[in-house]
Amino acid sequence: MLLIFGTKGYREILGVVTVVCRYCGNPAAHRLEEITNKFTLFFIPLFTVGRQWTMQCAMCAAESRLDRREAEQLKTSATSPHLR
Repeated sequence: MLLIFGTKGYREILGVVTVVCRYCGNPAAHRLEEITNKFTLFFIPLFTVGRQWTMQCAMCAAESRLDRREAEQLKTSATSPHLR
């Protein structure tokens, strides 16, 4: 019997916030994303095995990781990317 399993990552844009970048120091728009890793069986995602949040600067393209609390705070003040 052949068993195919693994993990797959999914990125979801949660919103866009304007903050001062940690790297370049410029006030710029930052894309807030949630990255979810899911366990797959026969290429079907079954359950989440990991989750992380990132923020990417539009000015210098630097990406920084956030913890859950920081991401939730920024998400409430973010503008939705789907409302453009």
